[in-house]
This record gives sequence, structure tokens and C-alpha cells, in this order.
Amino acid sequence: MLRSLLRVPSAAIPRTFPSSSILITRHASTTPAAVKPNIKMLAEIRKTIEGVSMMKAKEALIQTNNDFEKALEWVREDEAKAGIKKAEKLKDRQALEGLVGVVVGEVGEHGNRGAIVELNCETDFVSRNDLFKGLVSQIASTALLVVDGPSTPSEGQKGLVHEVAIADLLQAPILPDPTPAAAGSTPPAHEFATVQESITKMIAKLGENISLRRCAVVQLPENQRGMGGSKKVTPSEAVTTLSRQLTRHLIASPSITIHQEDCKIPLEVSNGGHAPPEEVDAWLDERVLMRQPFVFGGGKVEQVIAKVAKEEGLRIKVVDALRWERGEGMVKAETVDFAEEVRRQIENK
Repeated sequence: MLRSLLRVPSAAIPRTFPSSSILITRHASTTPAAVKPNIKMLAEIRKTIEGVSMMKAKEALIQTNNDFEKALEWVREDEAKAGIKKAEKLKDRQALEGLVGVVVGEVGEHGNRGAIVELNCETDFVSRNDLFKGLVSQIASTALLVVDGPSTPSEGQKGLVHEVAIADLLQAPILPDPTPAAAGSTPPAHEFATVQESITKMIAKLGENISLRRCAVVQLPENQRGMGGSKKVTPSEAVTTLSRQLTRHLIASPSITIHQEDCKIPLEVSNGGHAPPEEVDAWLDERVLMRQPFVFGGGKVEQVIAKVAKEEGLRIKVVDALRWERGEGMVKAETVDFAEEVRRQIENK
């Protein structure tokens, strides 16, 4: 009985709307549709600026409405900002790994020149990265071609190695990668940046502290450039082979001095001139390049050089040599707590 009283026929319920009822309609959005990145431009950006991620190239095209030149500029500006920020975070971290790079060549009026640089990073993993290797070659080439060295030796100077001020090299405009691998590919449009700016951008890409430690240039004076009268002398295959073998010998058997007359024997070795001659000779054989057994055979180094000189009808003399080892003389800081190191790594991401 109660249930039937609560039921009200649907027809009895008045269906009215208030006079202020809201009419809901759909309107087309006034916001412009999102820009769809051009696929060809996407690939071209990544080809032009090495190491750019797909997402970063896509964002550049969206932000510039598929304007290729503006997108390139956007990426470079973004890399510069990210690099500065990253470099500031990582500047206190030790960079003990890295590479020593060497570039040699004929440089216009300067004649034969060579440059050697040491670029450090934090891990061996990054030092094997192609981007890092390319940067080492670029910096060495910049030192070779941009840094001016004296055309004649300074007074009292015997060697041909000239140290390069790192501060000057960092401000020099960096040159393209000259390596055969880079030359065999289509070179990207070169951007005008200094060595320091290029290092900063690489820090952003690879996520490690990177520092340029040292640089030197080897340059032959004008009176030692293989000239015979007015005719330039080109080294023969035998002389070229000998120079390469000597370089490898130095890598395998590092020497302190080249010639015996330049080697000062310590008193503790000579025992005030009373040491047995064989002991002094053994000490000299280890430290004087010319007295060492040539690693490629044929006797001592000086004997091999004399043999080639006689066969070629030339006078051959080793004037100077330079051997660098990555990280030599650098001291590793005390290892921090593992948990602390993990925390720092996370903070610096």
C-alpha cells in the first residue's frame, strides 16, 4: 500500500526548465594546431649538428615552425646554455682520463709543423666516444694552424718544441675535424665557435667534466726545413719509415734525453767517478735514446740512424723529441664514500 502511494506516474511530473537555462554548444578551438616537424629537416639537423638527439631536433623545428636555419640556431643556442650550466655543475670533478692527440702537416709559410694536445675527461668510456675523439683532433688542428710559433730558434734554444698557452688556445676559433674518417664523410656546415665554447658544448652532450690540460707545437726553423739550395728535399720512403719507427720506439721505451752529452749522471750513480763503467753504461742505456736497443732491431738507435743516413747519402740527426702520457703527473683525489658519490652523480644529471 505504501509502495503504491510513493509511485508517481511519469506523466504527472512536470518537465519545465528555468528561464535562465544554459545552452551548451561546441565551438572550434581558436588555438592553432601543433606544428608537425618536417621529417627531412629533422634528419638534416641531426646530420648538420653532430650528437643532437631526435627529441631536441624535433623541439627545434616545432619552436621555429619548420624554419631550418632558425632551428639550427635554436639548437646551438640551447646547446650553449645547457653546456654552461652543465660545466658549472661538473667543474670540480676530476678529469684524469682522456686522450693525447697529434696532428702533423705542411702549414704554408710555416713549413713542417706538428701539434700535440692533451684533453681530459672523467672516464675511459667517454674518451673512446667518437665525438670526444673528433674534438681532440679539432683542437690539435687549431693549435697547428692558428697558433704562431717562432720562425727561428730563440737564443740558447736547442729544441724545436714550443709550449702553447692554454688561455690563448681556448679563445682561438676551432677548426673542422681533419681526420680521414671525417674527411670521407659529408662535412657539416662549420659553426664559428672558440675552442672553449666547443668544449663547453661537448660537456653538455657527454655529461662529464672535460678540460684542456696542455698543448705544444713542434716547428722546424727556416734553416732546417729540408731545403737543398732553392730545391725542396722530400724525405725518401726509408727516412719516413725511420721517423715513424723512432716515434714508436719512444712510445715503447720512454727516454729522458736524446744524446749522451746532454745527460747529467747523478752522483749516486757515478759514485763520485768510482762506479764500475758497466753500471754507468747500463744506466745510460736506459735513459739515453741513442744508446737504447732499437725496438725494431738492427742494433742501437744511433747505429740504425747511421745506417739509413749512409744508404740515403744524407746527414740525419734527432734534434728534439717529446713524449706525453695521458694523466702523467696528475694525482687522483681521495675516493669519497660510495653513497655520497651516487648522490653527487644524481644531483649533477
